[in-house]
Amino acid sequence: MIRPRELFMTLSVSAVAAESPTRAQLLKALLTLMADQPFSSITVQQISRHAGLARQTFYQHYRSREELLLDYVDMVFAEFYDDIAGMVGESPELNRDISQRLFAQWDRHRDFSRLIFNAGLESLLIKRFQNYIARVLGLYVRQHQIAVSDAEQLGFMIDYLAGASWMMLDRWVRNDFRYPPDKLADLFSELSRPGFLNVMLQRQS
Repeated sequence: MIRPRELFMTLSVSAVAAESPTRAQLLKALLTLMADQPFSSITVQQISRHAGLARQTFYQHYRSREELLLDYVDMVFAEFYDDIAGMVGESPELNRDISQRLFAQWDRHRDFSRLIFNAGLESLLIKRFQNYIARVLGLYVRQHQIAVSDAEQLGFMIDYLAGASWMMLDRWVRNDFRYPPDKLADLFSELSRPGFLNVMLQRQS
Protein backbone atom coordinates (compact mmCIF):
# COMPACT_ATOMS: atom_id res chain seq x y z
CA MET A 1 0.00 0.00 0.00
CA ILE A 2 1.31 3.45 -0.92
CA ARG A 3 1.03 5.92 1.92
CA PRO A 4 -0.05 9.44 0.89
CA ARG A 5 2.54 11.14 3.11
CA GLU A 6 5.35 9.23 1.38
CA LEU A 7 3.74 9.86 -1.99
CA PHE A 8 3.82 13.62 -1.58
CA MET A 9 7.39 13.50 -0.33
CA THR A 10 8.50 11.79 -3.54
CA LEU A 11 6.21 13.61 -5.94
CA SER A 12 6.84 17.22 -6.76
CA VAL A 13 3.67 19.13 -7.53
CA SER A 14 5.40 22.47 -7.17
CA ALA A 15 5.28 23.12 -10.91
CA VAL A 16 1.53 22.56 -10.93
CA ALA A 17 1.02 24.58 -7.75
CA ALA A 18 2.99 27.51 -9.14
CA GLU A 19 0.76 27.60 -12.20
CA SER A 20 -2.52 26.80 -10.47
CA PRO A 21 -2.97 26.07 -6.75
CA THR A 22 -6.44 24.69 -7.51
CA ARG A 23 -5.06 22.13 -9.96
CA ALA A 24 -2.47 21.10 -7.36
CA GLN A 25 -5.22 20.62 -4.75
CA LEU A 26 -7.22 18.43 -7.12
CA LEU A 27 -4.17 16.39 -8.07
CA LYS A 28 -3.20 15.80 -4.44
CA ALA A 29 -6.76 14.77 -3.66
CA LEU A 30 -6.82 12.28 -6.53
CA LEU A 31 -3.45 10.75 -5.63
CA THR A 32 -4.47 10.42 -1.98
CA LEU A 33 -7.65 8.61 -2.98
CA MET A 34 -5.76 6.39 -5.44
CA ALA A 35 -3.44 5.28 -2.64
CA ASP A 36 -6.44 3.72 -0.88
CA GLN A 37 -8.85 2.62 -3.61
CA PRO A 38 -8.91 1.67 -7.30
CA PHE A 39 -9.00 4.54 -9.77
CA SER A 40 -12.13 3.07 -11.36
CA SER A 41 -14.11 3.60 -8.15
CA ILE A 42 -13.09 7.23 -7.59
CA THR A 43 -15.63 9.89 -8.54
CA VAL A 44 -15.27 13.56 -9.38
CA GLN A 45 -17.40 14.33 -6.34
CA GLN A 46 -14.95 12.46 -4.08
CA ILE A 47 -11.98 14.29 -5.58
CA SER A 48 -13.64 17.67 -5.17
CA ARG A 49 -14.74 16.98 -1.60
CA HIS A 50 -11.28 15.70 -0.64
CA ALA A 51 -9.71 18.83 -2.15
CA GLY A 52 -12.15 21.06 -0.27
CA LEU A 53 -13.52 22.46 -3.52
CA ALA A 54 -16.89 22.61 -5.22
CA ARG A 55 -17.64 20.05 -7.92
CA GLN A 56 -18.15 22.92 -10.37
CA THR A 57 -14.59 24.07 -9.67
CA PHE A 58 -13.28 20.70 -10.83
CA TYR A 59 -15.03 21.09 -14.18
CA GLN A 60 -13.60 24.56 -14.62
CA HIS A 61 -10.18 22.90 -14.89
CA TYR A 62 -10.79 19.35 -16.11
CA ARG A 63 -13.41 17.46 -18.08
CA SER A 64 -12.83 14.17 -16.27
CA ARG A 65 -10.76 12.43 -13.60
CA GLU A 66 -8.74 10.82 -16.42
CA GLU A 67 -7.77 14.25 -17.71
CA LEU A 68 -6.67 15.25 -14.21
CA LEU A 69 -4.42 12.20 -13.90
CA LEU A 70 -2.97 12.69 -17.37
CA ASP A 71 -2.14 16.29 -16.46
CA TYR A 72 0.52 15.01 -14.09
CA VAL A 73 1.72 12.40 -16.60
CA ASP A 74 2.23 15.28 -19.04
CA MET A 75 4.23 17.17 -16.44
CA VAL A 76 6.51 14.17 -15.88
CA PHE A 77 7.12 13.94 -19.62
CA ALA A 78 7.69 17.70 -19.92
CA GLU A 79 10.51 17.37 -17.37
CA PHE A 80 12.02 14.54 -19.43
CA TYR A 81 11.65 16.47 -22.71
CA ASP A 82 13.35 19.55 -21.27
CA ASP A 83 16.09 17.30 -19.92
CA ILE A 84 16.92 15.62 -23.24
CA ALA A 85 16.15 18.42 -25.73
CA GLY A 86 19.81 19.45 -25.94
CA MET A 87 21.01 15.85 -26.30
CA VAL A 88 18.80 15.18 -29.32
CA GLY A 89 20.57 17.89 -31.28
CA GLU A 90 24.12 16.88 -30.33
CA SER A 91 24.49 14.08 -32.86
CA PRO A 92 22.28 12.21 -35.36
CA GLU A 93 23.65 9.01 -33.78
CA LEU A 94 21.68 9.79 -30.61
CA ASN A 95 23.25 9.81 -27.18
CA ARG A 96 22.50 6.68 -25.14
CA ASP A 97 21.98 8.97 -22.18
CA ILE A 98 18.50 9.69 -23.58
CA SER A 99 17.36 6.18 -22.65
CA GLN A 100 19.06 6.56 -19.28
CA ARG A 101 17.13 9.77 -18.64
CA LEU A 102 13.82 8.14 -19.64
CA PHE A 103 14.04 5.35 -17.08
CA ALA A 104 15.65 7.56 -14.45
CA GLN A 105 12.68 9.93 -14.78
CA TRP A 106 10.13 7.21 -14.02
CA ASP A 107 12.39 5.85 -11.28
CA ARG A 108 12.31 9.27 -9.58
CA HIS A 109 8.51 9.14 -9.69
CA ARG A 110 8.19 5.58 -8.40
CA ASP A 111 5.08 6.03 -6.28
CA PHE A 112 3.26 7.90 -9.01
CA SER A 113 4.37 5.28 -11.55
CA ARG A 114 2.84 2.54 -9.41
CA LEU A 115 -0.43 4.43 -9.24
CA ILE A 116 -0.83 5.14 -12.94
CA PHE A 117 0.32 1.72 -14.12
CA ASN A 118 -2.27 0.14 -11.83
CA ALA A 119 -5.06 2.54 -12.77
CA GLY A 120 -6.36 0.48 -15.71
CA LEU A 121 -5.79 3.30 -18.20
CA GLU A 122 -3.57 1.45 -20.65
CA SER A 123 -5.25 2.73 -23.81
CA LEU A 124 -5.11 6.35 -22.68
CA LEU A 125 -1.53 6.09 -21.49
CA ILE A 126 -0.27 4.35 -24.62
CA LYS A 127 -1.80 7.13 -26.71
CA ARG A 128 0.02 9.61 -24.49
CA PHE A 129 3.27 7.72 -25.06
CA GLN A 130 2.66 7.93 -28.80
CA ASN A 131 2.34 11.70 -28.50
CA TYR A 132 5.54 11.88 -26.45
CA ILE A 133 7.53 9.76 -28.90
CA ALA A 134 6.17 11.82 -31.81
CA ARG A 135 7.32 15.00 -30.09
CA VAL A 136 10.85 13.65 -29.52
CA LEU A 137 11.07 12.34 -33.11
CA GLY A 138 9.80 15.67 -34.41
CA LEU A 139 12.60 17.40 -32.52
CA TYR A 140 15.14 14.92 -33.93
CA VAL A 141 13.93 15.47 -37.50
CA ARG A 142 14.05 19.26 -37.15
CA GLN A 143 17.42 19.37 -35.41
CA HIS A 144 19.11 17.22 -38.04
CA GLN A 145 17.11 18.47 -41.03
CA ILE A 146 15.96 15.01 -42.06
CA ALA A 147 13.55 14.91 -44.99
CA VAL A 148 10.48 12.82 -44.17
CA SER A 149 9.16 11.39 -47.43
CA ASP A 150 7.13 8.54 -45.91
CA ALA A 151 4.93 9.91 -43.12
CA GLU A 152 3.12 6.58 -42.75
CA GLN A 153 6.39 4.78 -42.07
CA LEU A 154 7.24 7.39 -39.45
CA GLY A 155 3.86 6.71 -37.84
CA PHE A 156 4.67 3.01 -37.57
CA MET A 157 8.02 3.87 -35.98
CA ILE A 158 6.28 6.03 -33.41
CA ASP A 159 3.84 3.21 -32.61
CA TYR A 160 6.68 0.70 -32.29
CA LEU A 161 8.78 2.84 -29.96
CA ALA A 162 5.77 3.88 -27.88
CA GLY A 163 4.60 0.29 -27.48
CA ALA A 164 8.08 -1.00 -26.65
CA SER A 165 8.81 1.69 -24.07
CA TRP A 166 5.35 1.30 -22.52
CA MET A 167 5.60 -2.49 -22.17
CA MET A 168 9.10 -2.34 -20.67
CA LEU A 169 8.03 0.33 -18.19
CA ASP A 170 4.89 -1.64 -17.34
CA ARG A 171 6.84 -4.83 -16.57
CA TRP A 172 9.43 -2.86 -14.60
CA VAL A 173 6.84 -1.07 -12.46
CA ARG A 174 4.79 -4.22 -11.83
CA ASN A 175 7.99 -5.99 -10.73
CA ASP A 176 8.52 -3.15 -8.24
CA PHE A 177 11.54 -1.63 -10.01
CA ARG A 178 13.75 -4.60 -9.12
CA TYR A 179 15.72 -4.43 -12.37
CA PRO A 180 18.37 -1.66 -12.24
CA PRO A 181 17.21 1.37 -14.27
CA ASP A 182 20.61 1.86 -15.93
CA LYS A 183 20.65 -1.76 -17.17
CA LEU A 184 17.07 -1.45 -18.40
CA ALA A 185 17.94 1.76 -20.23
CA ASP A 186 20.91 0.05 -21.90
CA LEU A 187 18.68 -2.85 -22.96
CA PHE A 188 16.08 -0.51 -24.44
CA SER A 189 18.81 1.40 -26.28
CA GLU A 190 20.38 -1.80 -27.66
CA LEU A 191 17.02 -3.04 -28.91
CA SER A 192 15.65 0.16 -30.42
CA ARG A 193 18.56 2.44 -31.34
CA PRO A 194 20.18 0.46 -34.23
CA GLY A 195 16.93 -0.01 -36.15
CA PHE A 196 15.85 3.57 -35.54
CA LEU A 197 19.15 4.99 -36.79
CA ASN A 198 19.21 2.62 -39.76
CA VAL A 199 15.80 3.86 -40.94
CA MET A 200 16.24 7.55 -40.11
CA LEU A 201 19.77 8.02 -41.41
CA GLN A 202 18.98 6.15 -44.64
CA ARG A 203 16.78 9.13 -45.47
CA GLN A 204 19.85 11.30 -45.76
CA SER A 205 21.87 8.92 -47.96
